[in-house]
Amino acid sequence: MSRYRAALAAAARGWPVVPLRPHGKVPALRGWDDEATLNRDRIRHWWSRRAYNVGIACGPAGLLVVDLDVPHGREAFARRAWQHGAEDPRDTYTVATPSGGEHRYFHAPDVPLGNTVGRIAPHVDTRGVGGYVVAAGSLLGPHRYQVLRDAPVAPAPDWLVAVLTPPPPEDLPIPTQRPSPRRVDAYRAAAVDGEVERVREARPGGRAHTVFTAACRLGELVGAGWLDEATATSLLLAAASTHNGIEGWTERESLHHIENGIALGRRRPRVLR
Repeated sequence: MSRYRAALAAAARGWPVVPLRPHGKVPALRGWDDEATLNRDRIRHWWSRRAYNVGIACGPAGLLVVDLDVPHGREAFARRAWQHGAEDPRDTYTVATPSGGEHRYFHAPDVPLGNTVGRIAPHVDTRGVGGYVVAAGSLLGPHRYQVLRDAPVAPAPDWLVAVLTPPPPEDLPIPTQRPSPRRVDAYRAAAVDGEVERVREARPGGRAHTVFTAACRLGELVGAGWLDEATATSLLLAAASTHNGIEGWTERESLHHIENGIALGRRRPRVLR
């Protein structure tokens, strides 16, 4: 499979891609997290210039990827699962790395999880919000990242989510009473207007990040019960529609980022203090 076709294949799964340096792991673009896209025209433009490797932006893709290094990563991950009374979660889409390790792909939970090094166990890292993973079909030197297990992407196991979820900050006071309806109405209106305007004014190259983060923030209102999810989706889609057809932007790309952002934000309900 050519790397161009690998990029198209990842995008077809709903995973925004970004070019990495040929035969390497480093992004070829500054602000890669803003540039990651599902748009076929932009993908064709990038990969017609050079045989770039393919990076997948895990946050917008809704992925949590577990990186198991050799020689002990697989065993350490399996032991950690067994310690939590679970089986080794092997039945998911998995990519073999040139070093002999594995990238196991899971659907990210609603709670946003970032990147970790060794938190689960030695030789076991994770990539989530703010991170990327090298896609199947890419080359590291002469060796290729290859699909090891072409299974559907499984949900992240509950025990894994629990281990990776950071504890709530202890220095914030817990509200003793609910805010008044008038205060909620004013706060919601200001928040919605602000995020909708940010999406409308987003610039090419930063639109994916802007739409995703705006959806996260409105998702926090959804989680608090202050905003209906369908309304949030409709408002953001309408705002993002001003970009449709500009440098390849599509409604499908908008909806992808909006759905993932709201899903992440709703697990962090907004709190008024």
